[in-house]
Amino acid sequence: MPINAGYEYGKSVEKYQDARTIEEKIKALEEMLRTAPKHKGSETLLADIRSKLAKYKSLLEKQKTAQKGKGYQISIKKKGSAQIIIAGIPNSGKSLLLSKLTNAKPEVADYDFTTVEPEEGMAEISGIQLQIIELPAIMEDSAYKGRGPLFFSIARNSDLIVLVIDATKNSEEQKKLLFDEFEKAHIRLDKKKPPIKIKKIISGGISFVGSNLFKGNIKEAMNLLQKKGMNNAVVEFYGPVNLHQLDDMTDESVVYIPALWIENKCDVAECNGFKLSAKTGEGIEKLKKEIWKKLEMIRVFTKSPGKEKDWPPIAIKNGSSVKDLALLIHRDFVKKFRFARIKGKSVIFSGSKVGLTHVLKEDDVVEFHLK
Repeated sequence: MPINAGYEYGKSVEKYQDARTIEEKIKALEEMLRTAPKHKGSETLLADIRSKLAKYKSLLEKQKTAQKGKGYQISIKKKGSAQIIIAGIPNSGKSLLLSKLTNAKPEVADYDFTTVEPEEGMAEISGIQLQIIELPAIMEDSAYKGRGPLFFSIARNSDLIVLVIDATKNSEEQKKLLFDEFEKAHIRLDKKKPPIKIKKIISGGISFVGSNLFKGNIKEAMNLLQKKGMNNAVVEFYGPVNLHQLDDMTDESVVYIPALWIENKCDVAECNGFKLSAKTGEGIEKLKKEIWKKLEMIRVFTKSPGKEKDWPPIAIKNGSSVKDLALLIHRDFVKKFRFARIKGKSVIFSGSKVGLTHVLKEDDVVEFHLK
């Protein structure tokens, strides 16, 4: 099938061919990816562009690491039950928002680039302690210029990214810039991990399980894997997938992180959705609820027989079982487990006896009985 590439794509190819530095190559390839036609017949082309992008980004990273002293390093230890990133363009109100959500006191000023280092603070939401980190402002090409890669590396390990849009400026342009920069950093915002499992084997070539779920030419999938150096592997599709998703799953640097887009400065500009103003505090409590919801966690309580429930509560992933909770407390709780009594939404009768496989729900109170 012809790809029917347009004028813009042709110009971006010329830029790539004329590029002399790694940075120029990366920028040209990103433009090729943006302007290339997006249809079934162009999937192989898109996969090839992404492969080249990954190669040049890897070369750039090695080049930077090899520099004398290996440059400036950033390390932020994860605290609390989850780590949340606040990101946005210059002067979008990130620092003020951080100060309203947490105990942090970052410098707040009405000019660009007030924040030059990541700032962190702790927030209490539903009794759960959460770490919130504000990244320095994101601009075009932040993903691989200056200290941008270091800042994005912090975001890669987070549990949620809150993207702050300045409602007094063009919202769509901001969204596109932020989305594009996170894509360049191989961070897929608010996308689920593709339903693909790849198991490398010693010999036997490449085989596919569930190939009927692959939305494309299976030969193209085979060629892609071979280009990535996977000549022996079992690939299982357990849901509908395309070549782009398969390409992502061959790249260990790609991560999938939930995202929450919010508009700030709604006290002076029109906003869609709920109104948020870090300056006045309007919408802050609602934002906390949205953050908790987006984390897809639940809070549960533990208690000892004959006593009141313990405080603070414990945060666990939605869908967790009594066993998951027991392992969080101490592995001996599983070894010595007899049964648990539950009060809450997960049981019909308050105080019901359950086993390790029982699935918990929000605000359940769990009383462990051990041997």
